[in-house]
Amino acid sequence: MAELDWNAEATLHERDDEGSELQYNFTELKTGPLRDIVAAVAAMDSAQRARLVVAVSGGQSLGVSEVLTLAQEKGLA
Repeated sequence: MAELDWNAEATLHERDDEGSELQYNFTELKTGPLRDIVAAVAAMDSAQRARLVVAVSGGQSLGVSEVLTLAQEKGLA
């Protein structure tokens, strides 16, 4: 994974598609620096983070497994 700017603006989204893989409706939960968003996701239990995605400024998105890997690498988990 390419090095990320920990101060980049990031947005935490939750997918709300009633279980369908064909529809993707996202609710914005939180915005802030990437470091804060990663720490917030790492602090959640697995049920809370099951449907999350993080959008990072510049067009990159991170799934939960990527966020948890980053949290481990940076000592945020």
